[in-house]
Amino acid sequence: ISLPKYRCQRRNKYDTKTQPTRHDDRRRGPLHLLHIHLFHATMPQLILSIILLSTTITTVNSETTKMINRCPLRPSTTITRPPLILGHRGSSFHLPEHTLPSYRLALELGADYIEPDLVPCKSGELVAIHSVDLNITTNVHTINDGEFQGRARKSKANGNEWGYYVQDFTWEEIQKLRVKQRVVDSGARTTYYDGLFGVPSFAQIVSLLYDWNTRELPLIGRPSAVGGVAGLYVELKRAQFFQEDANVSIADLFLNELASHPKASELLFDHVDLCEGLKYNEYRVPPLVLQSFEGETLLYLRRKFKERWMDFVEEDALLSEGRVNETSLLEDDEVDHPWIPPMVLLVDSTYCHSTDFWYEIAKYQVRGLGPSKDCLLPSTVDSNLDNSGNIERAKRMAREWVAKAHSERLAVHPWTVRLEMESQGQTGGVPGLFASAEEEIRYYYCDLKVDGIFTENIAIAQIVGEGGCDDYEVKSSGRGGPVCVEKERSLWFFGMSFLAL
Repeated sequence: ISLPKYRCQRRNKYDTKTQPTRHDDRRRGPLHLLHIHLFHATMPQLILSIILLSTTITTVNSETTKMINRCPLRPSTTITRPPLILGHRGSSFHLPEHTLPSYRLALELGADYIEPDLVPCKSGELVAIHSVDLNITTNVHTINDGEFQGRARKSKANGNEWGYYVQDFTWEEIQKLRVKQRVVDSGARTTYYDGLFGVPSFAQIVSLLYDWNTRELPLIGRPSAVGGVAGLYVELKRAQFFQEDANVSIADLFLNELASHPKASELLFDHVDLCEGLKYNEYRVPPLVLQSFEGETLLYLRRKFKERWMDFVEEDALLSEGRVNETSLLEDDEVDHPWIPPMVLLVDSTYCHSTDFWYEIAKYQVRGLGPSKDCLLPSTVDSNLDNSGNIERAKRMAREWVAKAHSERLAVHPWTVRLEMESQGQTGGVPGLFASAEEEIRYYYCDLKVDGIFTENIAIAQIVGEGGCDDYEVKSSGRGGPVCVEKERSLWFFGMSFLAL
């Protein structure tokens, strides 16, 4: 049976005939084989598919078959809802990033996830801060008339740059610091809240989210059938740097904190039962998602979650359901090891278009990709010159990139939408191609069909998502034919086709 191909007349660089598939077909099972290949097969191949189905269907483990993960990172086609909203460092347009009030505001505005960047401090706790240098977003240089000024140093692992490195400070010392607005060059963000909030620990963030989901949500009429219960979208920052500079494994620290927090198991791993109880048209986000630019870190975490599963989930429930140590050929982490959180590989604008990109990501066994939005946009030069041919070509490549990710069952969550205009000198702001952040978000939602977006203003993403895409027209230069997208069809249609044959 041939590998699936895109339904278009000409080959393109994302043709799966030359790319490895994410999952071995042996693990997909006969139903999935028929689902993928029926409309791409010749008549002999079609007959062979039917024979394969009829001779092997009785060997499918019935218990495994009925186990369906209702909380995948990418919602199924039966779910009607806008793309996921990922609160980038909280609601960081309104309040200083990575502070408890910033996370809380993101939750109040309806974010599906809050996103802390975690780094280790000297005493072993994980804290939320974007940069390894505390001086970027805190008053470490000036506090108490320069109490810590003698702690600045160079780091060979950080290119011999000077900084107040977070791994040199204990949690007790970090609690003295106060956070300031990081993005000040645009002039669009207030500094009124500078000095009011401290640096939060990972334990405090887990407690904040637990209180929100269990105590506040029932009081304000949430959740809905397809959302409302927020999750934690964690980035482990620069694992290799901390290993080289401080001989610290941030991955192990993270696992240890998860295992020791009294609310982590109930908050982040109870979806083993929650998701199985959902109906076909109901959806909850996975309570915990892990992201990193370093694929090896994600592989290490995946392996450790398998080894240490008893540290994170209720042992009796899983053992009684036979959900542990599944060895079937149909084994799938989303079903057989549901306590392993989805992993997302972050990719920058150079890596996402590299020659071996799709080959390399297959080995990391991730559930999603977090591309820089530059991966999905025309170049700044073409946008500024209004080079329509190059702009349409870049948009087409972006649609094909997202379609390729979807064909590999990967969610796509680009980063990051900011309100400031890039034309005003704000790096990473709204590109000149768009008139506003709303227009930029509509491009990602309606043109590219992404599954979620990192944004620093939750309300704008909410408004665009609720507006839908009915009136959105995908413009095309008319040179190059249709976007090559593998068509998705529901399983019942194939069942009816099989009966008819």
